[in-house]
Amino acid sequence: MPANRYCIKLGGESGQGINTLGILLSKAIKSIGYNIFSYREYPSLIKGGVASYQIDLASKYIASSSKSCHILVILDPEAVHEYLHSLNANGILLYDDKQVVFTQEEQDWIKQNNVHTIYLDSQTIAINAGGSPIMSNIVMTSFLWKLLGFNPEDLTNIVKEIFASKGDDVINKNILCLNAGYNASEFKNEYLQNTLIPEQLKQENSSKILTGNDAIALGAISAGVRAYYGYPMTPATTIFKYLGNTYKETGILIKQAESEITAVQMALGSMAMGTRALTATSGGGFDLMQETISCAGITETPLVIVLAQRIGAGTGVPTWTGSSDIHTAVKSGHGEFPKTVLCVSDVQSGYILIQQAFNIAEIYQIPVIVLTEKQIAESLFTVETLPQPLQIQRGTYDGESRYTITNTGISPRWIPSFDKKPYLNTSDEHNQNSQSTENAEEIKAMSDKRMQKHATLLSNLPEPTLYGDPNVPTVLVGCGSTKNPVIDAINEGMNIAYLHYEYIFPTKTQALMNLVSSGKRIIFVENNQTGELGKILTEASGYQFKEKVLKYDGRPLFLEDILNIQI
Repeated sequence: MPANRYCIKLGGESGQGINTLGILLSKAIKSIGYNIFSYREYPSLIKGGVASYQIDLASKYIASSSKSCHILVILDPEAVHEYLHSLNANGILLYDDKQVVFTQEEQDWIKQNNVHTIYLDSQTIAINAGGSPIMSNIVMTSFLWKLLGFNPEDLTNIVKEIFASKGDDVINKNILCLNAGYNASEFKNEYLQNTLIPEQLKQENSSKILTGNDAIALGAISAGVRAYYGYPMTPATTIFKYLGNTYKETGILIKQAESEITAVQMALGSMAMGTRALTATSGGGFDLMQETISCAGITETPLVIVLAQRIGAGTGVPTWTGSSDIHTAVKSGHGEFPKTVLCVSDVQSGYILIQQAFNIAEIYQIPVIVLTEKQIAESLFTVETLPQPLQIQRGTYDGESRYTITNTGISPRWIPSFDKKPYLNTSDEHNQNSQSTENAEEIKAMSDKRMQKHATLLSNLPEPTLYGDPNVPTVLVGCGSTKNPVIDAINEGMNIAYLHYEYIFPTKTQALMNLVSSGKRIIFVENNQTGELGKILTEASGYQFKEKVLKYDGRPLFLEDILNIQI
């Protein structure tokens, strides 16, 4: 692992409060001047199984996870066996359960890797301090805080913030447990030799921490979204939750539909009436939305859907990450009609691309799918500031006929109202005056008109962005969460550049082909099995990728996955 980042991992039983502890620690570490990136793993079970929360911290911006950690904090015996081997050599294992029994293989591994094991009876310490057994987590957290060499007052401030709604009694008991854990006799100064963390930032730190879904929700608010219709599905649900928690401030209508079909049709109906509306889902829910996407295509009704990807066909592995729905998004809906697919990579792009999606949807009167991934949606990023919001663009409204044939393919958009000329809006093919037709010439003319928007939009989209030194011999190509470990690797000094796609479809390939023609070594990197973006780029350009790094085990691309590429 690079010397200028440090990694802490919490492991325990799912439902044991691992996520709450992770957020608390993330906020506390960020508050003292570090940049953090936090990543969580959890099973797709109502109860049972083990979960983890990993926090990478550094003195500079990072946006990816490390494969291994320096300190492993375990709150449940089963989690030891699951996560022990994620510890670095010379790392620290802190656990609080007497029932932990190491196998012979684990004992040998601990010895060979010089791992320091610390048993802390956190429950007894919590009770003796005046707290309850459930506050043992705070004891473990404060002991960890001391292992890191941090000031307990900084952790105390975050505990007060986290538990502010619980009342003074709960806050005071947690602080008593915090102090007891920090001052526990099990601590030895020699442990600090193994916690040589990066130097703290010297300047005042005004940054915030947000998940990718937080950013998408904030972007939707900035985009003027007035209604959100959803059906809960991991990892899209927290967009729903964020907008639901803020509806009193924003005035956005929040509606939980009985299915994904209803949710997307309500969004389509609202957009047809001129109201910006959003829905978000994951793979199986998106499958159910396909007919409505096709309806939006032929009726030329704006529609925006967030597709939060996870790994696997069918139900797959619903709480784990991947980017295997790119083809699904690009090919979504039966028949032929123009659409756009955008791909989020981090907080900044999530905030901007959802706004861009609504502008494109309304200007071109097409469906727009915004891709994100579990690794982006639920991870915490450090954010200095969000970009300036985009100007809201609603398209053209003036015209004699609803589906007037134009050079751009974009017809005047009519919003139904009592004082405007009515028109038919059905999913049947129609002529310029919106009347249903089966006439061969009219069918061809209207299909050509719609597909002309594809060419118009393609000419207005930007080329992918090249990160790093353009003079290096090796360029990685990818989209989505791939960007983050690659950029982190470049910042670690890896001699590569990176071509990043945010606008997946329609597909621009000039920048890629310029790199190919200049003799660069091109390596395609993607978090799925078949290289779905690569196939789309090949279809658009004819270029065949010779080298690929593909990962499809439900885990994100870790920083080490990039650093280990032979350059």
